[in-house]
Amino acid sequence: MKKILCADDDPGLQDVFPLICGRAGYEVTMLSNGENLLENNFELPDLFLLDKQLSGVDGVEICRFLKSQDATKDIPVIIVSASPNLDDQAKQAGADDFLEKPFRMSFLLDLLKKYLPEKLNPST
Repeated sequence: MKKILCADDDPGLQDVFPLICGRAGYEVTMLSNGENLLENNFELPDLFLLDKQLSGVDGVEICRFLKSQDATKDIPVIIVSASPNLDDQAKQAGADDFLEKPFRMSFLLDLLKKYLPEKLNPST
């Protein structure tokens, strides 16, 4: 099962992301802030889903940090924000993609499939 680490301080989204992603077959770990990420205090996921407006620290700065670390630089990062036109700023920080709130559930799932493709079993 693919693992997603999601950092969002919105209680509603803390409920929604695990529900949507869990139903799609992903394991989700929720963080309410980015401090554990900046302290490298987490299990490596297959993808990071980061809110831009986290309490105390900016999701774009966390993305920049993650992309500068050997252990996490190749793990996809998707920045989520209600701020329009944040796409360029997210890309400059090294984010692989950007998801603008409000979003359609199908669009989120399409992004997850894009960055977490199912591995094909080799035929025997």
